[in-house]
Amino acid sequence: MKDKIIIVLDTETLGIKNRQVYEIGYVVATADGKVLRERDYMIKQTYENIELFNTAYYANKRSIYEQKLADGLAKSVYWGYAMKVLASDIARYGVSELYAYNSAFDISAIELTHQRLGAKTRPTADGIIDIMDFIGGITNTEEYVNFCVANGYMTKANKPQTKAETLFRYITNNNDFIEDHMALEDSRIELDILMRALAC
Repeated sequence: MKDKIIIVLDTETLGIKNRQVYEIGYVVATADGKVLRERDYMIKQTYENIELFNTAYYANKRSIYEQKLADGLAKSVYWGYAMKVLASDIARYGVSELYAYNSAFDISAIELTHQRLGAKTRPTADGIIDIMDFIGGITNTEEYVNFCVANGYMTKANKPQTKAETLFRYITNNNDFIEDHMALEDSRIELDILMRALAC
């Protein structure tokens, strides 16, 4: 990845079944994890439709989003505009690869949102690389397995969890960390996980 510029992105959707995007956030970063740019967009067609947004699993976060918007830390834009800016950032920074944690979810969410809301620009059409493809160097270690066992981070099948929250707790040695489940904030920790995974 030397000399490459990458993007790590995340989407927040109404739910697991209804994956229409109401927030998309991402970080543009160098190969060694230096952040060059951050974006955080609330999607007007979904977020500003109060009745629709209230069906979201994380609808209770609205007050946090409203404060971010008021503070200028996020912007409310149309889906097509968000895709146009993403495409522009890819071109401007010479981004060669897009990443996401459990990218299949984000790919399906973006595609569904394209279908429902439309966008002339489709900057993710060439795919999004799954960060989970690289975490084996962490999760397959005895140290990580012991960490999960000791803290009860096991699946129903008695396997160590591979959730982003669990990995971030491990790499930061912070068992109190709680994932925000907000797009930009989650992109930041997923970048850190990617950097650690690639270093293994």
